[in-house]
Amino acid sequence: MEKDRNFEMSQVEQPSHYKGFPKQTWEMMIDIWGKEKFITYCQINAFKYKMRAGDKPNEPAEKDLAKARWYLNKIKELEAQ
Repeated sequence: MEKDRNFEMSQVEQPSHYKGFPKQTWEMMIDIWGKEKFITYCQINAFKYKMRAGDKPNEPAEKDLAKARWYLNKIKELEAQ
C-alpha cells in the first residue's frame, strides 16, 4: 500500500506529462501571472479537488485529496517567502 501511495504522490507532485519543460509549470505560471494570482489559482483548485473527491469513476478519493493538499501546501510555501 505504501508503494502505491508513493507512486500516487509522485503523480501529484510531478506528473510525467509536465516534465518536458525547463521549469515546473507552476513556476512558469508565477512568472507570467505573479505570485498572488497563482495563490488564488491554488485556492480555487484545492476547493475543486475537495468538492469532487471520490466522484470520478475508478479514481480513489485520496488522489483528489492529495492534489488538494498539494495546492494548500504550495500556498503555505509561497506565503512564507
